[in-house]
Amino acid sequence: MSQKIKFPGFAVALLLMIASSFLAMGQQVKSTLNDRAKKAGGKLVWRYRAPRSVIYPNVEELAKRSDLILVGKALAHRSNLRADGKFMTNDFLVRVQGVLKGDAPVGESTLISIPGGARKFADGSFAALLPANFKAAEDGRVYVFFLEDKKKKASPYLGHMLVSETQGLFEIRDGKVEPADSVDSDPVVQKYRGMGAANFLAQIRLAVPKKKK
Repeated sequence: MSQKIKFPGFAVALLLMIASSFLAMGQQVKSTLNDRAKKAGGKLVWRYRAPRSVIYPNVEELAKRSDLILVGKALAHRSNLRADGKFMTNDFLVRVQGVLKGDAPVGESTLISIPGGARKFADGSFAALLPANFKAAEDGRVYVFFLEDKKKKASPYLGHMLVSETQGLFEIRDGKVEPADSVDSDPVVQKYRGMGAANFLAQIRLAVPKKKK
């Protein structure tokens, strides 16, 4: 008979920290997208699979690890190639409609970088980065973003990054929640897909410590 192995709390935390150190976007890629496109005959379509080494069980854990949690409307986006040429993001201009954690001016816009995009290079070759098992953000939609604050750490990206590439984005549509992650076994997909938006936002607020006056 199989037995469940239980880890002490400190061991789980240690495993999360170790795994997190390997989560930089596109970290393991050695060649530039331009070189890969040329080797592929002029066209590269990269079905990028974000690391799933760390999967959070709920929004409480996501909130703890986020510097910023914003509700905002995606206004427009453009693809940007990372300086080393090995990765690409869609950089969304997002109008902030609400701040659940951190500091951001409501009504103003901020830039958020999400894996994805397409680029035609000077030599005529083409590369597209399409995240697998992830519903890409769209202009005109409203989302809840769980973010790392670009101001608090050095980053090769232009905007704030999702604290989890797989679990850090939720669309709010018709009063319901739709996680961008499309893996049905993911605990946040099971727990929050179809949940009422008001209930979802209330759970996030409960998870965020109140500011001391």
